[in-house]
Amino acid sequence: MEATEIDFGSNPLPTLLQNGLKIPSLRGRLRIVSGTAFEAPTSVQPQLLFGYPLQIGAFCSISGTGSLENVQIGRYVSIASGVVVGTHEHPMDWLTSSRITYHPQLHDWHRFCAPDRVEEILANRCRFAGACPTTRIGNDVWIGNSVFIKSGVTIGDGAVIGARSVVTKDVPPYSIAVGSPAKVRRPRFSERIVERLMRLRWWRYSLYDLAGVSFDCVESAISQVEQRIADQDISPYQGRVWGPGDLKALFTPEAKPVA
Repeated sequence: MEATEIDFGSNPLPTLLQNGLKIPSLRGRLRIVSGTAFEAPTSVQPQLLFGYPLQIGAFCSISGTGSLENVQIGRYVSIASGVVVGTHEHPMDWLTSSRITYHPQLHDWHRFCAPDRVEEILANRCRFAGACPTTRIGNDVWIGNSVFIKSGVTIGDGAVIGARSVVTKDVPPYSIAVGSPAKVRRPRFSERIVERLMRLRWWRYSLYDLAGVSFDCVESAISQVEQRIADQDISPYQGRVWGPGDLKALFTPEAKPVA
């Protein structure tokens, strides 16, 4: 997978914050794979693993101590501490469940154990399509403390996941799921309101442009936002999207002219 090497330096946070990115994991020298994208403003505190693309939308508040890998996250997502998303799967019907069979460069052991056969080992590795399928988290999702989300799961817009849940299956939009394994306990709203919310897709807009909306009364809020859209009083929010190339340019010193 194509990757861009970026040297963020030892103190990149002030520069990142100036551009709407609060992402402490972007530090030092990293290789970030193509397809990775962060939409500003967004705050992402957990450990980020860049072996696969990460896509995170604007206005997310993602707390620390967890980890994220190979995940697509929409806008306005709130994730508490200790949440783990996108861990690797292991084959259970092979000779071994060890990742070495399909990822022999694990920990660089192929160079340690067989430095003269590196190319041969890489060429003959087994392929495991289910190693780390993409996890998808919709818009306006709230995930509680210490939740584990299995790779490849889709969590729909507006869903809520209770603390310490283990999510192994898809969660429908605007559902509340709790437990180990997580099960849907009830919808957040009536079917009619959920249909209106899914049609509206209010997360296309900045909440700062919706000041004065009755957020605490969902039906009134939907009607007010619909009216503002109809009156063309608001426009969809278009945040700056930062990919690997953009981040590299941001942290590459300008070339000095030769004297």
